[in-house]
Amino acid sequence: MRRPRVLLDPALLTRARMLENLTWSVRNLLPPGPREHCWVSGMEDGALTLVTDSGAWATQLRYLKREILKQIQAHHGLHPRSIQIRVCPALSDARKENRPRQANALSNRARESLLSAANTVEDTELRQALRRLAARSKTSLRQ
Repeated sequence: MRRPRVLLDPALLTRARMLENLTWSVRNLLPPGPREHCWVSGMEDGALTLVTDSGAWATQLRYLKREILKQIQAHHGLHPRSIQIRVCPALSDARKENRPRQANALSNRARESLLSAANTVEDTELRQALRRLAARSKTSLRQ
């Protein structure tokens, strides 16, 4: 089976890397709030296009257009004349799906079973891990 990279057009990979570098450059310029909600989606006809997942972040990005233009021109040798900001709410949904889920709290019976198993296991690392898991689930029940 061939690796996926072999199947992709090298020019496409180069463009994706460029957009990723631009995204990180723009994000480093932004304050913490909009930083996690901004992506560079392209540069066509002298316009740099930024995408965000809500109108609130788009408004903040509009206030920072000049600084973003200066950053791109100074550090990437690109000379966009303007910045377009697009809102794509689907990005917010995709981000939610990729977040790690919070584990459900264990019942008292499950916690007791973990502690019982920890007491019978000879491997010290496994014993400690089982006890940590039982202790963690106990604290999550209190919250």
